[in-house]
Amino acid sequence: MSSSVRVAVRVRPLNRRERKKKAKCVVTMKGNVTQIDSNEGNVHNTFAFDFSHWSCNSDDQHFASQQVVYEDVGRPTLEHALEGYNACIFAYGQTGAGKSFTMMGDSLSPTESGIIPRLCQQLFERIQSIDKMEATVEVSYLEIYNEKVRD
Repeated sequence: MSSSVRVAVRVRPLNRRERKKKAKCVVTMKGNVTQIDSNEGNVHNTFAFDFSHWSCNSDDQHFASQQVVYEDVGRPTLEHALEGYNACIFAYGQTGAGKSFTMMGDSLSPTESGIIPRLCQQLFERIQSIDKMEATVEVSYLEIYNEKVRD
C-alpha cells in the first residue's frame, strides 16, 4: 500500500442559479494542482492534491467523468479492501458542492453512477469470479446533514 491517506478535489459544473447569474468558475486545474482566482483576477491561491478532478464543463478536454473519479478514488479503495485493509472514502464540502453526486451519482444513467454503486458492483463481481470463495461483506454509508446523522 503506497499511502494511508489520499486527497482528491473535484469542481462541479455551475448549477442553474449560477448560470442564470452568469457566474464564472474561478477554479482552474492542471494535473494535481488546483488554483482559485479572485473575481478581480489578481489573487491566486494554489493547492496541490493527489487528484484534481475538473468536472465543470463536459466539453473541456480535461473533463473528469464519474468513471475517471471512480478509477482514481474508488478502484484503489476497493483494491485495498480486497487486500484486507479497512477502507474509507470521506466526502466533505458545503451544501451543493457535489458530494452526493460524486458518491451516488444518477441512478437513471449508468454512465453517471457514482463511486458507491460502481465500487459495490465491482466488489461483488470480484467475489463471484473467485472459485470456492466464501465472503462476508460489511459496508457502511453515513451522511451528516444539518447536524443530523443518516445511516
